[in-house]
Amino acid sequence: MTADDLLLLAQALRARAPALPAAAGIDVVAHSGSTNSDLLEWRDGQPRALFALEQTAGRGRRGREWAARPGDSLTFSLSWRFALRADRLSGLSLAVGVALAEALSRLGVGGLALKWPNDLMRDAGHGAGKLGGVLIELSSSAAHTDAVIGVGLNLAPPPAGRYTHVPVALFDTTPPREDWLRVAATLLDALATALTRFETQGFAAFADRWNALNLHAGLPVEVQGDLHTLSGTCLGVDHDGALRLDCGDRIERVLAGDVSLRAVQAS
Repeated sequence: MTADDLLLLAQALRARAPALPAAAGIDVVAHSGSTNSDLLEWRDGQPRALFALEQTAGRGRRGREWAARPGDSLTFSLSWRFALRADRLSGLSLAVGVALAEALSRLGVGGLALKWPNDLMRDAGHGAGKLGGVLIELSSSAAHTDAVIGVGLNLAPPPAGRYTHVPVALFDTTPPREDWLRVAATLLDALATALTRFETQGFAAFADRWNALNLHAGLPVEVQGDLHTLSGTCLGVDHDGALRLDCGDRIERVLAGDVSLRAVQAS
């Protein structure tokens, strides 16, 4: 793609994402190691979206890689400044997941669910697989917090490999550019709307919507951390984004961090 082609894509995204503030920047690049890393270096206080048609060194939670072949994935990051301390942003990644899932539903995508805390799942008829994920990186000062919100979404099936979750995709093959644009603009617009609401209302405005999409609602699960493992029935999330587990004799709350959740077979 030429520089003019990339500029036209950025302009089309702007036209189709009216919720994005007028001062926000939008860039589309042919290649990026990591859109999150690129935006972490750009801190002028204004929102900025960066889309990469190919990403070679993307990051997921717990150090996992997320690489994208040209056209097969939608990979982008959005920087956003909150007039809040970082400790007031509890549940942000879950709110982002809600915004993405609901936006895709409006595009006619079925079988969507959310896996706490950062995974977008889809049941394409063979059991739920991972459609996408969210990685948020924060930088705080006394007056505000800068968030870089990275989104990776499988548009076409990724190459064979070893995956923590079986991957699924929106399309059977690499989609045409118009479909890339339609999905990208819809998600960007939904994300801008959600972040504006999150800043004033917090995760409480999203909790019930997240619970309605909870992949493991009422199921036995394990939450594994570096120091211990909790087992119980998944009750969903509180208004601060904490996962609630019915452990039989008590209700445990787990805050998102360096932990992973998986379903277990009921005994």
